Amino acid sequence: MASRHKRPISGTAVLLFLLLSACSLLPVKIADIKAHPDRFENRTVTVRGKVTSVTKMPFMTEGFFTLDDGSGEITVTTSGALPAEGQERTVTGKVQTALKILDKHVGLVIRENP
Repeated sequence: MASRHKRPISGTAVLLFLLLSACSLLPVKIADIKAHPDRFENRTVTVRGKVTSVTKMPFMTEGFFTLDDGSGEITVTTSGALPAEGQERTVTGKVQTALKILDKHVGLVIRENP
């Protein structure tokens, strides 16, 4: 009868997997997103900063707020509760561009994950 030898998963492989899984949870600088929008387009990122303005449009399910992390500002769209101005907030969501004209990204936003 042939015996099967199971090879244990190394601790290094597990650690590498956990680190790679957590990469999208580490905060990205807003300045980096704005400087390299093609690199972040349609990718999930996490940003952290201070809410500088909040907008809720009547008859719309989504609201908007501006987040400033000290390196720059970006608009965040959310279907959740809007934060108060001055509140520190961590946001995870997908980077999207409203319009791209001649390699220029216009209306760069983060659509917050529900």
